[in-house]
Amino acid sequence: MKHFHLSTRLVALMLALVMLFAMTACDRSAKPSDEDSSSVPSSSSGVPPFVNPLGDVDLSSIAKPEAPAPEVLEKLNAAYNLNNDVVGWLNVPNTTINNEVVQGTDNEFYLRRDTQKRDYFPGCFYADYECKFGDRNTLSKNTVIYGHNMGAMQIGTQDDPNEVMFAQLLKFSDQSFAEQNPIFYFSTPEDNMTFKVFSVMYTDTNLAYIHPNMTNTDFTKLISEMKDRSIYDYDVDVNASDKIFTMSTCTYKFGAAGTANYKQARFVVVGRLVRPGESVDSTAKLTVNADAKGPQFQ
Repeated sequence: MKHFHLSTRLVALMLALVMLFAMTACDRSAKPSDEDSSSVPSSSSGVPPFVNPLGDVDLSSIAKPEAPAPEVLEKLNAAYNLNNDVVGWLNVPNTTINNEVVQGTDNEFYLRRDTQKRDYFPGCFYADYECKFGDRNTLSKNTVIYGHNMGAMQIGTQDDPNEVMFAQLLKFSDQSFAEQNPIFYFSTPEDNMTFKVFSVMYTDTNLAYIHPNMTNTDFTKLISEMKDRSIYDYDVDVNASDKIFTMSTCTYKFGAAGTANYKQARFVVVGRLVRPGESVDSTAKLTVNADAKGPQFQ
């Protein structure tokens, strides 16, 4: 028992010495070594000056959240009170897409359910389960939203941009509409975000465009692929530091569902988050991409 007490005291003494040494080493009044003084500039007050960890990046240009309009917050609050899976509000001008977006723990739950989790064949607008939300700084690199291409009479047989849900996205296949509607909005309780459309494309399901988080290399490759597949050439540059918003739905352009010639394809509209200080035009001049890459069916 005495040996236990002796060991305990010895350990305590050693800890005290270590703490004393650490406090001495961390003393701000201690004179820095020649190497320290040459690598980190000091100020006359003895307090090291602020060093921008972002290098030459202009700190005034860091993205700042924009408060959503009161009416948008009211809609979000009402929707959230009915279902706390609500993550945001999507508004695509001059379409009927002006609804809450939900997110489940997988991509199957809301496939045939409404925003209140009730069985509903047309489903609802839902985010990929891996997406992250909040303000523009915490948003995923690629926010992916799914919705059905629903038609009243010809569901699964042909595309009709006048029908409901994400069938409305097909309006972007009309050049005049696309030119008059080059932006759309997504709001969370923390931020109101504007996106510039840069790609309207038909694609097969093999294209890996539904991954919210990816490396800069993969992201850059995806952006290039999206532009190559776009039916229009948009004057919107996108780079690895940007964030994009992808809206995806089915298309029957390449065959009706349930028929022998049916091929799974998607119609996708993608926008890039507006950068700090960037101007936003209400219209865009587009040219048809004559070399647009079509779906690569296997």
